[in-house]
Amino acid sequence: MLARSYVTLIKHQWPLIAFGFLSIFFGNIGQSFFISWYGSSIKDALLLSDATYGGVYAIATMTSSVLVISFGGVVDRVRVDKLLIFFATLLMVACALMYSVDSVVGLLLVFFLLRFCGQGFLPHIAQATVIKRAQQDKGKAISLVGSGVAIGEVVLPSIVIGLIAFLGWRESWLFIGATLLVVFLPLVLLLIRKADLKRTRIEADNQNHASDASRRQVIRDWRFWMIIPIALVTPFLVTGVFIQQDFILEAKRWAPSVLAGSFVFYGAVHWLSSVISGSLIDKYRSRNVLIFIPIPLLLGLMVIANVNHTLAAPLFMCLFGLAIGATNPVINTLWAEMYGVSHIGAIRSLVTGMMILSTALAPWLFGIVIDIGWTLNQLVYALAGLILVFTVLLVPVYPRL
Repeated sequence: MLARSYVTLIKHQWPLIAFGFLSIFFGNIGQSFFISWYGSSIKDALLLSDATYGGVYAIATMTSSVLVISFGGVVDRVRVDKLLIFFATLLMVACALMYSVDSVVGLLLVFFLLRFCGQGFLPHIAQATVIKRAQQDKGKAISLVGSGVAIGEVVLPSIVIGLIAFLGWRESWLFIGATLLVVFLPLVLLLIRKADLKRTRIEADNQNHASDASRRQVIRDWRFWMIIPIALVTPFLVTGVFIQQDFILEAKRWAPSVLAGSFVFYGAVHWLSSVISGSLIDKYRSRNVLIFIPIPLLLGLMVIANVNHTLAAPLFMCLFGLAIGATNPVINTLWAEMYGVSHIGAIRSLVTGMMILSTALAPWLFGIVIDIGWTLNQLVYALAGLILVFTVLLVPVYPRL
């Protein structure tokens, strides 16, 4: 039944789904997991310390978050094809600059362009457009396009490793830029025409009974601020754990391969969770699925704290994949349910910018508590307490959704 409903959706709206999926998949070029495979090569080539490299990355990411918030509303006003051409071109420029980067300032510019276009705007354009244009089954539609990240997490690391081994780390960026030009842009522009996405104004979904609120009205809505912490805690926690994974490996006395091998499980469950949650959203509404997101996060943290066997690694990675896979479709469709779709680009950009900022701060904050001497269990239980507090914040919101 689940598979049949997705097949029906793809059959009727395949150009829209394919457009969103490709935009998010190629946006992985700006995601941390993709860039991380180049970290050691960049530091060796530019003679950078870990602190300098991390600082440059954090500054670029935080700057990106501010600009995504400031300019994300263009999705509500500018044609999708023009936006895709502009940001894909900037991403190609970033790839070309990475090929020749030889200074900290140059690296800062490259990281900013990668994060701003890849992590920020390509997924933002894709998801805002799908939320606006999906005539029905918005949850399933968002889960399908959002799976571009999960599938990228599974297949792209092997591709990157192969490119670096075959071409060299600098030359691989030229290949990536050429792929954007030759593969991504022609395909996505064709799909935009097929899906008739060149119109900038559309009629709201007749099934959406929420009033179409502007971003200014959303910012003044206390419900938004009660929901935001639980929306941001999943990417914050997962990023912090992934970036500071050496701390976990040392505390558990695991070999690096234990976690590295678990990423396949994480990516697979991430995708599966996204697909299932999309169906649940369309059946029960986002608000009724939202309350379950903290559960796998808490269970994953308890596994980290209490299980020392190496099987704990794939187990907690699966639980984190379950949470991160559900978070994206639930949160994105929740804003449409609450505020309508007329200004969804501006609203999503606010949330996306805050998410990028949280993922930039996570490694730094984790590093601080590690440096002052916290044990792994102290950190884990503090995070669990934080999640419980954020969950309690949802209680007064539910009767008003």
